[in-house]
Amino acid sequence: MLLRLAIACGLIAATVAVQAFFMSAGLAAFRRLEKKRRDFLIRYPMLATVAWIIYLIVPIVLDVGLWAAFYYFAQALPNFEDALYFSTVTFTTVGYGDIVLGRDWRQVATFEAVNGWIIFGWATALMMAVIQRLYFHGDSQ
Repeated sequence: MLLRLAIACGLIAATVAVQAFFMSAGLAAFRRLEKKRRDFLIRYPMLATVAWIIYLIVPIVLDVGLWAAFYYFAQALPNFEDALYFSTVTFTTVGYGDIVLGRDWRQVATFEAVNGWIIFGWATALMMAVIQRLYFHGDSQ
């Protein structure tokens, strides 16, 4: 059991690293755009918002894929399609229950749900940070 929990913690650490990388790169690009093309951001805040949100979905897809790969390679689920589906509904905390892990792995899935909850909260905070800069730029300066 401790080994499985250590694996879950390792997967959480990996998804946090993925999220942190994308956050750093995305915010750096946004800051450059603010300096060099502020007029574009002022004219097209909706376009920038849509691009930012789509950008923030990319690391979430990678995180879900990382968990799915783990379930597949650990032989916790029979094929990658089921592993990806299970990982998606678990990471998003939807949890339909139509595919379940065996007794040996089910505790790991609870850690994936907590991981998804944390990552989605983080992504939401990043969305709001950029939206505030885009739509309230004149109010704070």
